[in-house]
Order: sequence, then C-alpha cells, then structure tokens
Amino acid sequence: KMYRSIALLLCCAAGSVSAFSAAPILRPTATPRAVARPLGALQMQQKTIAASSKSFSEIMGALSSKVAPKWDAGANPIYDAMEELKQEGVLTRWNSATLKSRAITQGELQRQLKTQKNLDELLGLIGEVQDADLKQLTVIAFAISAVIGVGGSIVGGETGGTVYWITYLGAGIPLALIAVGSSAPGLIGAAVAGIKWKVDPTNNKERRIRHEAAHMMCGYMCGLPLAGYATEPSPQCEFYDRRDGNYDEGKVYEKKRAFNDDEVERIAVTAMSGLMGELTKYDKADGGGGDLESLQDVFFKADSENLRKPQAREDMTRWGAYTSKNLIDDYKPVYEKLIAAMERGASVEECIATIESA
Repeated sequence: KMYRSIALLLCCAAGSVSAFSAAPILRPTATPRAVARPLGALQMQQKTIAASSKSFSEIMGALSSKVAPKWDAGANPIYDAMEELKQEGVLTRWNSATLKSRAITQGELQRQLKTQKNLDELLGLIGEVQDADLKQLTVIAFAISAVIGVGGSIVGGETGGTVYWITYLGAGIPLALIAVGSSAPGLIGAAVAGIKWKVDPTNNKERRIRHEAAHMMCGYMCGLPLAGYATEPSPQCEFYDRRDGNYDEGKVYEKKRAFNDDEVERIAVTAMSGLMGELTKYDKADGGGGDLESLQDVFFKADSENLRKPQAREDMTRWGAYTSKNLIDDYKPVYEKLIAAMERGASVEECIATIESA
C-alpha cells in the first residue's frame, strides 16, 4: 500500500489516519467513506467458518438495507450493524477469527512459507538494497560530476558566473552522497528501493488487488469496521483502527485512549495480511511499506509495556504475518473469489457477500 512508501500500511487516508493504508482513497457512491502446519501452530489454528446459509442475493439485500446506510456514520454504527446481521445468521465470517498472539520465530515463518530466505527482508522488516546498488549509485554520481566538470572547463566562464557555480556544485555531488550515506544511510536505501519498485514489472494492478483483497478478508474476519474501499484508479481497502473509531480522531488536545492488546492483535493480523497475500503468488512482498510503518506506530500507541521492547514488536509483527497467512490458506477459495470480484470492480457490499458466501 498500504504504494511502496513505508506510509502501512496500516499504510493516512484523506480525513483520517488508518491503521494500514498509505494513500488517500476515493469515496465512490454507496461505499464506506474514506478510508502440514509448522511446529507450534496447533495452538493458533483457526476453526474454518462455514459459508453463510443465506444466498448471495439475500446477503446483498441485508447489507444494502442495514449496513450501507451506516457507511458515513462512523465505526461504531458500522460495527453494530454488522454484529446485528451476525446475530441474525446472515453473516458468519464477520469478526470470526480467533486470535492469541505469541512469539513467532523466523524458522516458523520459513517453514510456513516453505522458504529459506531471510524473512525480515522478505517481509520488508529490513532494507533490500544491495551493495551493488549502492556502488552503481556512487559510480553514477561520480560520472555526473565528471561530465559537469569537463563540460564547465570546455565552456569556460568568469569566476563567480553561472558556469562556474554549476561546475562547482557538480563537483560536490559525490561528496554530498558520501555525507548522506555516512549520517543517514537509510535515506539513500529508501530512495534506491523506491526507484527499483517503480520500475518493477510486477508492480501492477493485479498485485495491488491481491494485496488489498488480503487486507479486506483478514480485516473483516478480525472484526475491524471498514472505513473505505475503492478499485479505481488504484485498489484500496481501509479500516478503522478499532470499534470506536481511529486513534487520531477527535480534538487534538484530548487525551487518546491507548490501544489494548486485543486491538493490537487485530491490527497486526490485518496489517501484515497484504504482504502475505502478495506471497501467495510472488517471491517477495514489496507493497507493504506503509503497512509496516503504521503498524509500528500502533505499537507505540498501545498500553502494553511489553511493546516498548524492540524484540516484542518484532515478535508481534511476525505473529501478525504468520496468523494472516494461516487465514489466507484456510480460506484460499474465498480469497481467490474476492480477488476476482475486486478485479471486476465489485462494490463493497458485493465483496462482503463474496467473503460470506464463497
């Protein structure tokens, strides 16, 4: 996204700060407003919930009459309307995920994903820029500086003139690169990674839909109220942070209620689901920079003292990835049908009905 900005997306939409969205989203009519298992997995295994006994059209009718009018009313009314339909037996998969966080090792994630790759890099927890990229950037900087220097010498000009200053500043390009690389190497790494992602042929709409469909399905099953949805010009799915609305809503001077453990777990699973959705087809997850950044922000706004520790935050991030991948695997037919629905521009009600009836 939640696209490659380390915005988190969870990743920040117009008018509100979402837990996992990086870009503003459109607010089209009749949609919510913007915005073998590995060892140890048994205790986290989800009980797969059967599809609703209601037909697709019946679910659509119920959503249109009871939920659609609440899209602009805020998180609580949406949540209550969804719960009412669940009590009536119309919705069965809404807010159905059983969550219990625990520390997840890289080995467990590697076994789950059937890979020996460095998972921190695979999930975007550390940078992906290689030494070769940095060397190439340095060579380019020196080449540009040399061209400017030689060109300035050929053209000539008075000391203090335009050509003089262009030549002088051109000679400083490599020095500036070295200075930034020494004091803030992450800035250069982020710039190089961003450029590589822009020209990556896999950075296409199908990949973004796969990412956002995972957000939608997992967030829905975790019981987070939908805050925004769009398919054009770019796929986007956005949730409220929690049942009573986004953390940053309300007056600036008012004290905000910290996220409790249950809310952090729901957000962690939903935030990491987009990355895991990408990994169902691609070798590496590249679209969740914003998701990751915003998830870390949620950790710092939580009331858990344990999440003040870097290791605890890494554990929760990996657990969110692990659990969301379990959900995606357990409901793979549902996930694939949701992707197809989003590809054809389905409405938010149609997407929910797809999750419930597939």
